[in-house]
Order: sequence, then C-alpha cells, then structure tokens
Amino acid sequence: MDRLLRAARGAGLAFLLVLGVVAVLPRGVRDAVPDPVIGGAVLVLGAVGARRVVKGAS
Repeated sequence: MDRLLRAARGAGLAFLLVLGVVAVLPRGVRDAVPDPVIGGAVLVLGAVGARRVVKGAS
C-alpha cells in the first residue's frame, strides 16, 4: 500500500510539474501545443515517476 501511495504522489507531482511548465510558456506556444501532447507528457512523467518509486523501494 505504501508503494501505491508513493507512486500516486509521484504521478501527482509530475502532473503539477507539467502544468507549471505549460503555465510559464508564452501564450503563442501554449496555443500551438495540442492538448494530447500535454496529456501524453503527463502520462509519461507519471509512469517514469511511479517506476522510480517502485524500483527504489525494492
């Protein structure tokens, strides 16, 4: 259960990190980047973060 919570925390942190990066981009760049690209980045960062947490706990 502890690993699951750590993985969820890592995925949440990745989500907030991507949102923060998108927020500081200029408006023209934000409008040019499609929403699926941002969603894909969140999923990839969440998976990498979760893998790190699980691998580090072993």
